Amino acid sequence: VSSAEQAVLEANDRFYRALSEQNLEAMDAVWLPTDWVQCVHPGWAVLYGWKAIRESWTGIFRNQARLTATVNDVHVRVVGDVAWVTCAERISAVSPNQLDTSLAQATNVFVALGDAWRLVVHHASAVALAEPGAWVSDSESVH
Repeated sequence: VSSAEQAVLEANDRFYRALSEQNLEAMDAVWLPTDWVQCVHPGWAVLYGWKAIRESWTGIFRNQARLTATVNDVHVRVVGDVAWVTCAERISAVSPNQLDTSLAQATNVFVALGDAWRLVVHHASAVALAEPGAWVSDSESVH
């Protein structure tokens, strides 16, 4: 893994950590706050611009459920000042009386600005839940 790939993977990890911690300030630090960034949450229409995307995270984080986001099958590619990460997401939402788990295939696109990689596109598409035990978060691979 090159140093640029490692930096992109760290930015990707910060995104999922902000999601798991339901931390809007951390999410602010990951995204590039411009009007041309895009986000597709599973089952949602595309959101354009940081204002709309930030509002979506505010609503998601307002939910009373505790979120846990883990990724698997992580692949990174860097071409100049643009990079993308593909991965499988497992999002668990735990509330007092319920546990919901969803799986999605995600693509996260980053651009390099100075010494930081900032998220400009997040696209997650829902996939069917695998057989119990088939999705193992400990088997993360990086290519």
